[in-house]
Amino acid sequence: MSSQLTRRDWLRASGLMTAGLSLSRFAPAEAASTAEQAQSAFTNEFAFTTPPDMPKLRARLFANENPLGIAPSAKEALIKAADIGNRYAWMEFGQLKQLLAVDEGVKPENIMMSPGSSDILMAAADHFAKGGGTILTSTMTYDDLLQRAEKFGAKIKAMPMTKDFKFDLPAIKANITPDVKMVYIVNPNNPTGTIIPTAELEAFCREVAPKVPVFIDEAYIDFYEPADRPKLGKLVADGLNVILARTFSKIHGFAGLRLGYAIAQPDMLKTLHAYTNGEFAVSITTLMAGIASYKDKDWQNHCRAENAKARTYTTKALTDMGYEVIPSSANFILFPIRMKTKTFENQMFANGIGIQTREFSGQPYCRVSVGTMEEMVMFMDGFKKVVG
Repeated sequence: MSSQLTRRDWLRASGLMTAGLSLSRFAPAEAASTAEQAQSAFTNEFAFTTPPDMPKLRARLFANENPLGIAPSAKEALIKAADIGNRYAWMEFGQLKQLLAVDEGVKPENIMMSPGSSDILMAAADHFAKGGGTILTSTMTYDDLLQRAEKFGAKIKAMPMTKDFKFDLPAIKANITPDVKMVYIVNPNNPTGTIIPTAELEAFCREVAPKVPVFIDEAYIDFYEPADRPKLGKLVADGLNVILARTFSKIHGFAGLRLGYAIAQPDMLKTLHAYTNGEFAVSITTLMAGIASYKDKDWQNHCRAENAKARTYTTKALTDMGYEVIPSSANFILFPIRMKTKTFENQMFANGIGIQTREFSGQPYCRVSVGTMEEMVMFMDGFKKVVG
């Protein structure tokens, strides 16, 4: 598990949680003195203090957030919904489920809402870890689910990625044995930003899902161009044991508002619901803002286009400097660096640029979230100062 990611280990070793962050095991850039100071605050992760010497960030590029914020239409709906903030969300879920069902080719009963997708990942971890067994996945992927499942008794078997940093589906398929409880896939993958060809992924699911559940974390699915976006809901509609986890935290900008959903068979949703508060944990204000945001395709297209422009600029700038950037289809970029991770982190942070770093097989990497164009210019300026 050393080459995978979880947000919680890092949160317990840094003081940035005070800003409401939710990250992976990639260590964010932080001054060396802050981790020790903040350690005691994470004995109780709900009692946070900001270390006094925490530098002020000019560019917050470590959490894969939407730098453009929520859609104006979502903000308007959020404010309006405050008038009914004294009520629990109830029948209003039907509005969003119906919208999702039509677009995904499933029925509303195939959808369960949640506060972000983390609850769904944790529920799956708890359920599939029961009684032991193995979860198959890949190295260099997001592992909140994997870390939790391992903690509760599951064995994690992670296959090496392909040479182009993608999930090796044939290798995963070849390692399915009777003790495998679930296959976990992230597409687009975090932290590499790579995607699996849709036809290949669909064929894999059709062959594997009748034998073992396939969980696909699609947190970054909205960064696909709409015409290229996989429509794997049809696998669920066909009765396959596939679980799709989605979040509004990325292109919709709901990282702080918390909204997500799962698409799966009704019996599977019922099983996962037993491990969560499910829809009861979603506020009426967030839900109404989510409905407005989901309908606002123009804002999604705008955010997608701005992300692509800033990502292209940064990729070219790094490539021009001789760095090998892994082609990304998401709102972050991963590339190998030529400095020790801690040295690089501290110097970037000292320049007011928050990023994440990680070593894979002894090679240091930087993962930088795609911010506004102005923030990416700041990143490149800071990067050039640090690397010389």
